[in-house]
Amino acid sequence: MARVSFDRVDKVYADGTTAVSGLDLDVADGEFMVLVGPSGCGKTTALRMVAGLEEISIGQVRIGDVVVNDVPAKDRDLAMVFQSYALYPHMTVYENMAFGLRMRKLSKDEIDQRVRRAAKILGITEFLSRKPRALSGGQRQRVAMGRAIVRQPQAFLMDEPLSNLDAKLRVQMRAEISGLQRELEVTTLYVTHDQVEAMTMGDRVAVLRRGQLQQVASPQELYDEPLNLFVAGFIGSPAMNLVSARIEREGDSLLTRFGEQQLTLPPEMLARRPAIAGYEGRAVVLGIRPEDLEDAAVAGGGAATLAGEVRLTEALGSELVVHFDVDATPAVTEETRELAADAGDAVALERLEQETTTFVGRFSARSDVKQGQHIRVAVDTRSLHIFDPDTALAIYRGGSTP
Repeated sequence: MARVSFDRVDKVYADGTTAVSGLDLDVADGEFMVLVGPSGCGKTTALRMVAGLEEISIGQVRIGDVVVNDVPAKDRDLAMVFQSYALYPHMTVYENMAFGLRMRKLSKDEIDQRVRRAAKILGITEFLSRKPRALSGGQRQRVAMGRAIVRQPQAFLMDEPLSNLDAKLRVQMRAEISGLQRELEVTTLYVTHDQVEAMTMGDRVAVLRRGQLQQVASPQELYDEPLNLFVAGFIGSPAMNLVSARIEREGDSLLTRFGEQQLTLPPEMLARRPAIAGYEGRAVVLGIRPEDLEDAAVAGGGAATLAGEVRLTEALGSELVVHFDVDATPAVTEETRELAADAGDAVALERLEQETTTFVGRFSARSDVKQGQHIRVAVDTRSLHIFDPDTALAIYRGGSTP
């Protein structure tokens, strides 16, 4: 096992395209690090540079204390798990798992011991004599994991290994991979486009955008204290609600006003984020997580509220996801456009040009709001997020410092 580090790493292709720019990232020994971001953000390129499958244009990649820029891929002592499984169809499960060990000329006894131990850990012992075509997608992915485990490498590199599985199996395999990594304590660099996958699996998560690292932190810190609009909008499902607003003073209180709506900023929030006071009289972007919105009829009195008209409801049994329109201008920035485009949400892109903003709230299942209904929505103002519309940075103590 070993730490993996990127030191000011760039990847520039022959046509001038920059895939990764100035990447500084340290993955600790035994850590599960997830690289996440939109398609084309450079996360897979970064992984391939560690593996030795892409040349490094500028900077250094280290595995342990060794700079591996010029070390051939086969000599880096890494194991990769791919989206496509990459199993040999003519070989049995046992032979697939043993193949790399045979190439390294290990003894038959050592190979057998490693293969059977990995198969037991993964629950695939009964499939050792089968060919890949006789296995389900989840079983094939376990075989691919087993092939990596038997190598006993310094680090695992995983490139969207669950993307070919159905939703239920992905949830199951997420838990299995996370548990396996903790049991083996092998340094793991995991690439995914799925931010839910990133948040549930990683010890830390590195968010990339256009080849540049935006923020690296624990999943909870990314959620609670995103450094900028892009991270705020990318992390969270459903995504954070973002609206154009203005910070104003009313008596001794600061409030944020958007359209005909206003929310008073509570003292405890301002104590944690004192730089907001410096934005009095200025435009900002207000962010509200769906989890911080509730049907006011269910929440009871005392909470700050918004007025809205229900556009759509989604009953999930445990909760009611409510889409409602608020008479306020959407936050139209480079980041919000990019996030809508990455999600393939043509409707969201179109709504950025309208005079109303569609919010999403995660209401209690006890709510009985209906489509077309005018409602009051309670807001937990302690968890509001405020961003500078010019720099796109979150406003905390000073600039983007949490």
